[in-house]
Amino acid sequence: MFVRRSSIVAALCGSLVVAVAGVAIEARGQAADAPADWTQLERSQQLTDYRLALREGGFDEASKKFLTTMALPQLGLQANRGSIERVRRRMRELLCGDAASDPKAVDAALQTISEFTTAAARNERVEPVVRINALLLLGELKGKDGKPWPAAAAPLAAAVADPKLPLPLKIVAAQGLDRQVEAAGPAAGPTVGPVLVKLLAGLPEVKDRTAADWLTARALAMLADLGTAAPPEAAPLALAILEDASRTTTIRARAAAALAATGAKAPGIDQAKAVAACRATARAALEAEKANGERRRELGLLGSTAAQPGQPGFGGPPPGVAGEANAVSAVPEAACRRVAWELMTFARALGGADGKQGISAFRGPQQQAAQELAATLREAATMIDATPDETSILDALAILTGGPAPAPREAPAAVGEAAPAPDASEPAVNPFGQ
Repeated sequence: MFVRRSSIVAALCGSLVVAVAGVAIEARGQAADAPADWTQLERSQQLTDYRLALREGGFDEASKKFLTTMALPQLGLQANRGSIERVRRRMRELLCGDAASDPKAVDAALQTISEFTTAAARNERVEPVVRINALLLLGELKGKDGKPWPAAAAPLAAAVADPKLPLPLKIVAAQGLDRQVEAAGPAAGPTVGPVLVKLLAGLPEVKDRTAADWLTARALAMLADLGTAAPPEAAPLALAILEDASRTTTIRARAAAALAATGAKAPGIDQAKAVAACRATARAALEAEKANGERRRELGLLGSTAAQPGQPGFGGPPPGVAGEANAVSAVPEAACRRVAWELMTFARALGGADGKQGISAFRGPQQQAAQELAATLREAATMIDATPDETSILDALAILTGGPAPAPREAPAAVGEAAPAPDASEPAVNPFGQ
């Protein structure tokens, strides 16, 4: 449910990422005989000639002119306002070659697209919506192998590191850069690592906390992917975030994962502090949901099984009012799934996972304590995931604080008709996934 690669760019940028301005991209201009919208361009002879040239290995000045004066300026046309996401998708499908295209011609085309979109994104005279969609296209480019085009990493990294670039653009660039890191792994370290360290170091000064938190979480996730290929300065930054009680528990969990991946070779990392911070944050996550559940109960936000007239969707009176209260969990399932993910992330950071060492492998006196805490958190996370309700939260808190062992529980019986099978086109929900 809380999958790392999911994006909240739309929430941060609003309608900017789904609409384009009603002007051509000033950075390059548009040919006078250019099609009036993308639909016309798809039916044009110029596009047919361009695609044929790519297949014949003939990307020349005519092909480049077609891209820069006819095709790519479509990002800025008013006529494409309501279908900009489809326009970007069709640009990737039609302008970036296909299986029959010549590899060198495709690389030349991608380089031209990269230069155009980078210039548009950095042009302050271009409408913000066009700049964002240009940068989105850059981050979505793929090579003939179907993977993110490696050469896009450098301009995306430069955009992320640019202190003058507006936050929405930095967020879009980070989203594209994340795809690069996910595809390349540690090989992206030399290009991306220093940028992420610089980004994390400067984010405390950002006034927009929602944007800063998103960038922090994404940067930490990328550092975890880079592992020991990240700069040594990454580990102390991750430890500082892990220890910062003002941060959300989710961000601190990501910081633990980044620390575990990057800190093995970093000098001066205090293992005892890292273990203590993981324990404190895991406990804080559980206690917060316990308190939230108690608050919901006090406010009468839990319903009964009997629906009341005139109260659609609320399921009857709150506890303590006429009517029999239903055994509804005071902690929503979504909150339980999030906490389960956080606890498992801490467990993996402490004890290692997927063949990688964790904080328990760092030099220090807390190796056994780290392993024991990892086992405890893994048990608690698995229990919450199996039965995501308030009782599991309380039982996990008891396990973590050394309280009495919780009584065995059975999974709740199904009520009514069985749930339909998941749509095969949708990814399976895995709270322990990245």
